[in-house]
Amino acid sequence: MTDLVIWDSHPLALGATPKQVFIDGIPQLASPHVVTKPEVFQRSPRVPNFDKEAQKAVIYEGLPPLEPKGAPLDAAVVFQNVHSVYQVKNGVIEQIRLAQGTGSGTVVSRNGVIVCHGGVEHCANIVDMQDTKTSVVDLEGGSISPGLVSFGSPLGLQHIDQEASTNDGNVIDPLSKSVPDIVGGDSAIIRAFDGLEYGTRDAL
Repeated sequence: MTDLVIWDSHPLALGATPKQVFIDGIPQLASPHVVTKPEVFQRSPRVPNFDKEAQKAVIYEGLPPLEPKGAPLDAAVVFQNVHSVYQVKNGVIEQIRLAQGTGSGTVVSRNGVIVCHGGVEHCANIVDMQDTKTSVVDLEGGSISPGLVSFGSPLGLQHIDQEASTNDGNVIDPLSKSVPDIVGGDSAIIRAFDGLEYGTRDAL
């Protein structure tokens, strides 16, 4: 007999769940929980094209530079195929859906501030697409959100996880023992910001 798995969607789709599993012809799930999923989940997920990344990996021996592309502050950045935008209004983060059905939205930002969001026609008068300074980013159905704040994360403070020699080091706790004057003394407040290093392999 051949073992068989019946899925509720394409096996590589996000959230794919087995509806039934047969081993030697015997069903293994007595009362499986079945959820009907839309047609889009039955298709094979689209795989991104990593040809450019593969070429850079060979050129740079597996360690391509991580620095982002710079852009003049007065230049416009156009985000295409945007599903939604999260903005802070009156201290609350609100979601603005730009995609309707199979459509997608456009967001234009300048100097780090969103100056237009909506359809392509809506933002056409805001930016000159022929300007060589204008950058275009395809979000492929993604979203734009404000910068996030985290605590307890080692991101930017280490190169290799679980390797102490690549970490930022231990912070002396003034509540357990005196802090040497060379690192600020007992009145110093040590922040993660003091040890951050950008462009590391772990930050990729």
